[in-house]
Amino acid sequence: MNTLNQKIDIKILNLPDNKVQFKLAVSPLLKKYFLKDTSYVQYDSSIDISAVGNSILAIPIVAAIAPIAWAVGADVTVPELDAAYSSSLARVRAVYKDFHPDFSFSGDIRSQKEVLNKFGGSRTALLFSNGVDSLTSYLKHKQKKPDLFSIWGVIDIPPTEGKFWSSVWSDVTNLANQDGIRAFQIKTDVYRNINYELLGKKFGIMWWGSATAGLFLLGMCAPLTAVRKTGTIIIASSYTSDFKEPSAFHPSIDNNISWADVSVLHDSYELSRQQKLKYLCQSENLPYLSHLRVCGDTAQKTNCGKCEKCLRTIAGLALEGVDPNKCNFDIDENTFPRLKDNFTRGKFKAVSDLFYMWAAIQKHIPERIDSDIIASREFFNWLRGFDISQYRANRLRHFLWMARLQYSNKRIKPEALLRKIKCYYYIILSRLGMI
Repeated sequence: MNTLNQKIDIKILNLPDNKVQFKLAVSPLLKKYFLKDTSYVQYDSSIDISAVGNSILAIPIVAAIAPIAWAVGADVTVPELDAAYSSSLARVRAVYKDFHPDFSFSGDIRSQKEVLNKFGGSRTALLFSNGVDSLTSYLKHKQKKPDLFSIWGVIDIPPTEGKFWSSVWSDVTNLANQDGIRAFQIKTDVYRNINYELLGKKFGIMWWGSATAGLFLLGMCAPLTAVRKTGTIIIASSYTSDFKEPSAFHPSIDNNISWADVSVLHDSYELSRQQKLKYLCQSENLPYLSHLRVCGDTAQKTNCGKCEKCLRTIAGLALEGVDPNKCNFDIDENTFPRLKDNFTRGKFKAVSDLFYMWAAIQKHIPERIDSDIIASREFFNWLRGFDISQYRANRLRHFLWMARLQYSNKRIKPEALLRKIKCYYYIILSRLGMI
């Protein structure tokens, strides 16, 4: 029981156009974590969610709020919740206790009514972004003809970026049409309405990757699985067991999530990112790489080719002997010298992700490098002897590099700036002890 009596009450309004709107009544001390008291999730126009019960419609917002409630110690109440999902939250909560011992866990998530649901279907669905992880999982399970569920509005594409999303969505639907399967989009502003910057600073973590990702993404899909009669939903792994940091992309979280008679499969945990690229670079899979999307730092074109994640993927493709220019990148002979410069001058942020991912690439560099894709050989010879564990970021250079990157990638937009101002206003007040 939450002894401080901090509460989050959820109300659900099912609006026209397949949009589910949520209204939050939040205790005063918790308001700093929510930038608005309303949020929505809107489902693909090709389906009709009007017959989906509130116990399923509640899952997306509960999934987003549960880690916040566990972290800060808040009681969450919702009118109805699927009984299987309620039970699965108890299992996931136990995992979070191991991952995040600094969280309060003094609150609980309660529904006024638990509902037993059963969809009775056997379809397979896959959370799909057209990135390395999800594309690998798609090709591994292609024979199952999975529905593709793509979410617009999380960390990479804000819900305001309609033009850019149209380009991304076009690639997804083209793949689906080519292979004779169905693709469905989900649009939401829920994550953007959470002050994850403040939560991250308060608990010393990256909120998305450490505390919410898998739970959030899977929760968004629940109403869609009801309509599609889905039996299994696949979420691609991001790491292997070699990654020792607490991660919200983890099989012990994802495989414990369920609702109605839907189960979740955390896929390809045994494969590193470089091993996935090796699989994707097999001749029969290469055509799918022409629309690969990995970038999370651009709203201009699919892959900027300059951010750390793009450069990591470019290096991985070149290591497998594949020209990144054939995989939705636009690079030249200056790309790998710039990549080396980013390391030697400390432009990348020194986070656990960087050490883990680049160490995995290093392990696959052969003693003799026969290919020289876009002048990459010199870089790989240097990288082989570079002690990644000793890498240190230069804070000023990282800040200036990121500022230029955000500007060139057209990510500095009025709505994004206003959101950041509001977030950091609360952060400053919190540090001053005023809220």
